[in-house]
Amino acid sequence: MLNKKNSPLPHTRQSGFTLVEIMVVLVIIGLLGAFLFGKIFDAGESAKAKMADLKLNDVRQKINQYKLMYNQLPNSLEDLSNCNEVTGPGCIPLIKKTDKDSLMDPWSNPFVYMKENNSSYKISSLGADGQVGGDGVNYDRSVTGP
Repeated sequence: MLNKKNSPLPHTRQSGFTLVEIMVVLVIIGLLGAFLFGKIFDAGESAKAKMADLKLNDVRQKINQYKLMYNQLPNSLEDLSNCNEVTGPGCIPLIKKTDKDSLMDPWSNPFVYMKENNSSYKISSLGADGQVGGDGVNYDRSVTGP
């Protein structure tokens, strides 16, 4: 007679997860990760859009300050950081040369500056894609002055 100790094939139940259970868990984790990454990415792009609006207003203030100091609008945004024939040699630039990124939008595209009749201007950011037109983060933002 065979007792349990001498049994040739013990019938013990092994604990653990099956391959199907592991795959289902991985799919769920992947879906949650994709959803959360999308939300985080959208929040970052939304923050960049708000930063673009703030930087546009800052550049507008610098242009208005330039007009008050020199009684005319700058010919280009570079006039805010360089001395020229209007400002004269030895001027104090309104934007330091080391701070040239203040003339760039958060997507590292330069702001577009258009001057009309030395009385008004428009500064634009072409959005994340750097192209004219678009929706969402690709939307073109602009401010006008004075």
